[in-house]
Amino acid sequence: MKNKIIKIKNGVYYHILLHLVLLITALLPNLGLSNRIRGYLVKPFFKKCGKNFQLARGATINMVRNIEIGDDVYIAHNVWINGTGGLKIGSGVILSPMVVVTTTKHAYDNGKISNTKTEIDRVIIGDGTWVASNSVITKGVEIGKGCIIGACSSVTKDVQDYTFVGGVPAKNIKYLL
Repeated sequence: MKNKIIKIKNGVYYHILLHLVLLITALLPNLGLSNRIRGYLVKPFFKKCGKNFQLARGATINMVRNIEIGDDVYIAHNVWINGTGGLKIGSGVILSPMVVVTTTKHAYDNGKISNTKTEIDRVIIGDGTWVASNSVITKGVEIGKGCIIGACSSVTKDVQDYTFVGGVPAKNIKYLL
């Protein structure tokens, strides 16, 4: 029985089942209870997922099996996440609407952008961090704990603990402690 579960987890059925759960739960409104139900139903698909995970309707999450999520995490509507390179989201993290977290990027090859070659690297978002709406977190970035990422920011470099950053590219605005 255990071998069958592993086989399904690594196959196309795993992804079909996840997207079926997301499709069915898309009928639920974006309310606290609905988001907790949706989070509970998708929790088994992640590499690791803590308690009280909340997932709003309309989020797109690719390669969930490479994503670790801590306790008390909220992912808002229309968030787009790619976990190909590995993603760790700490406890108490909030990802606001329309946030993009990507662990890949197209490679630049022979003077042009390739649609077949990619660069991959992990992303870490520390405990208690809030990523405000329309922000982008790129591959290879580590965001410390207790950080605030200002709205419409593009995070391309590591962020120290307890730092408020913003802009394109994101720069330190102030230390929070």
